[in-house]
Amino acid sequence: MTNKILASVLCSGALLLTACGGGSSDSTNNQTKNDSKEKLDYNKSETIDIINDSVVNLSNQSENLLLNIAILADGTYKQATAINSKLPCISGTATVNTDNSVTLNNCKLMLNDTGTTISVSGNIQSSTTVSGASAKSELTLTNMNIDLTDESVSFNGKLNHTYTIISNNLTQNLFETNQVTYKFIDKKNNNSIHQYTLKNYALTSNFNASTGNIENIAKGQLNGESSSEVFSVNFNSNFKFPTEVDLYALKPNAAKVEIVDLYNQQNTISITQTISGQALVSAYANAKLVQGYPKTVSWNEL
Repeated sequence: MTNKILASVLCSGALLLTACGGGSSDSTNNQTKNDSKEKLDYNKSETIDIINDSVVNLSNQSENLLLNIAILADGTYKQATAINSKLPCISGTATVNTDNSVTLNNCKLMLNDTGTTISVSGNIQSSTTVSGASAKSELTLTNMNIDLTDESVSFNGKLNHTYTIISNNLTQNLFETNQVTYKFIDKKNNNSIHQYTLKNYALTSNFNASTGNIENIAKGQLNGESSSEVFSVNFNSNFKFPTEVDLYALKPNAAKVEIVDLYNQQNTISITQTISGQALVSAYANAKLVQGYPKTVSWNEL
């Protein structure tokens, strides 16, 4: 998933907008369609890279495209629905509906003082409930489209976020979705399209205020299509970061990612942390080590 620029821009935009601080019957149909398409070949290094990029991006909070879209959408919603506030669309419209959802129609927003703009369309619905030491937000995005000069992403689905104060020193953020779909278009590369369906996803982030340590634990099923080839994997991951700065620089002091191909469970990928702080990638096709692996890369390459 070549979304580093898009994710970075979305996060900067979300900060400007002051927002940082259930499966359906279609899933079976989508799986049936994918079964008839060509599967990515695990003997190719390109396949390993495509899957690793997608999974590692979802495995922690650093430049996580899904979370950045949610942050941007929630910030947009709150600004549009706030009393005596108006979303500053340079062009296009933002309408608050009778059900308190917000509909954007080619709303162009200025993201930062460098002049970067994005155009946003779609419907946003958001609600928050507080119970004891927890606050749960439910965000639903329908036909959400975020368009930049060089790339764009469209999104459909519901993401839940639960913030819990566990103790004086420990807080937890839990991000969950039963199913979301999103499509990434790279305009600089012949409008190449990458499509994804994420199911049964959970990302748990534990923060220890006394030490500054952060742990990110993630799991889910990711189905993807790129250049008319498909993949479907289950993944589990655990990242530990000594500080928040290290998290957003993607510099873990411990990490493990396990990926299993759902079309052939003898196709697997494992990523672990090396002593030097890099990522050691091991890949197997039909239970045999793929040529060129294991290999060591920087986490940011993933």
